[in-house]
Amino acid sequence: MLVAILDDAGERRAEMADALSEALPEAEVVHFDNAPAIIAWLREHLQDVAILSLDHDLGPNRREGGAVFDPGIGRDVTDFLAEAAARCPVVVHSSNTQGATSMLTTLELAGWLGHRVVPLNDLAWIRERWAPLVVHLLSTAGAP
Repeated sequence: MLVAILDDAGERRAEMADALSEALPEAEVVHFDNAPAIIAWLREHLQDVAILSLDHDLGPNRREGGAVFDPGIGRDVTDFLAEAAARCPVVVHSSNTQGATSMLTTLELAGWLGHRVVPLNDLAWIRERWAPLVVHLLSTAGAP
């Protein structure tokens, strides 16, 4: 089963991967730190994804290849998903209340199943709330 995660913080991505490898050793986890990269990847792989987990705020512009690069926001991904047929659950893991609400509304209006996890208590939320939700959604929705 394929799990795709969008988050700009390396320590969160590592903790998410560790938590899932313990709970779902058979899961393949792919990570992205910017919206354009995950959108490009989803154009080719969305049909294989069992669950998506998306952060909203992806940090400031940065230099990449000598040019200024805008990492976008999670809402860019939900806008992309809204144009595709709903096929897997999406977890929005963001402390940005307005951004997360906007993402979930976009998903809901397009027929996607969306859930929210609020990051609290450093990285503890990943094992306490995020990983159990992902495992539950995968067990109830089935994986492609």
